[in-house]
Amino acid sequence: MAKALIFGSLILLSVYLIYVLPVALFASLLAGGDVFVASHLWPTLLIAALLFYYLRTHATSKLLSHFTHYGMGIGFIALCVALLAKGAALLLPEAGQLIGGAGVALALGLAAYAMWQGKRLTMERLAVRSDKVSQDHHFIFMSDIHLGSNPASHLARICRMIEEEPYDALLIGGDLFDSSAFDPTDLAPLRAITKPIYFVTGNHEYYVANHEGKLESLADYNIISLTNEAVMHHDIQLVGLSDNQPVAVQARHAAALVSEDHFSLCLVHQPGLWGHQPNATDLMLSGHTHNGQIFPFSWLVRLQFKAVYGLYKDGPCQIYVSSGAGTWGPPMRLGTQNEIIHLTISPQG
Repeated sequence: MAKALIFGSLILLSVYLIYVLPVALFASLLAGGDVFVASHLWPTLLIAALLFYYLRTHATSKLLSHFTHYGMGIGFIALCVALLAKGAALLLPEAGQLIGGAGVALALGLAAYAMWQGKRLTMERLAVRSDKVSQDHHFIFMSDIHLGSNPASHLARICRMIEEEPYDALLIGGDLFDSSAFDPTDLAPLRAITKPIYFVTGNHEYYVANHEGKLESLADYNIISLTNEAVMHHDIQLVGLSDNQPVAVQARHAAALVSEDHFSLCLVHQPGLWGHQPNATDLMLSGHTHNGQIFPFSWLVRLQFKAVYGLYKDGPCQIYVSSGAGTWGPPMRLGTQNEIIHLTISPQG
């Protein structure tokens, strides 16, 4: 009961800040009047009830999903712009209406750009050298596809994008799916891939109803799940760590699995293991952070993780944190990108 009350209170506060307050701020700039009005309680309660239902019942309504997710993204951008516009109007009160109009135009423009950016895909190149390999190895790495929030067509676009790339294996770093709207048949494009596909879980897989059955069904689509285990792919050791365990447990598994005699490529969804990994780990690949997805969340992510986006080094160890191949929540990006990584591991020198 207490958890439900806390959850409901957070929903109410979030709805007011993201869905209601930006409209009230812009209305006060354009038409005058107070920002805080008692009548705003009713739309707040109505929207909160819809979101509470959607988030707590595993509802799969596309209309409700779009309202929730696009509303979050557009509302957050509008809130940031509206607060800046309100601050500017306090300094220049005679230009309040003009500032309000410009703020509305800016918020809509940024939201439209963020929606366009949320659908784009880029291919990034990552090159690593090591004296532990005798030939070039090529991998495609992607994480955070978020099927369910994103349609099956998004995975089909990804598969078309990588089919022309020369690579030895496909690595999927978790959050492949994220909601009850996901159906295993959404993975059908992966059946056309003839290269090995290795997968580790992310946090969102475990939030889905019947996630055990859906994780088991991955094998029907040529996906090899690495559950705290290591396999050899030519002279590369692939280590896969599941996400549903504390960092300390992941570190113990890694210490037991990582070999000093081979190039160790460790797949772990969240980069929280960085700094606790065995020194013999040559390269970690992670995702989860989305690089904040919508600015300025990238600043907030840095409060939780040492490694947020890109390549980091710690002595002989390296980690690459991807911004992800898909979006979560709002299908929007601002200041970040959807990316697929082409990783090349080459002999030293």
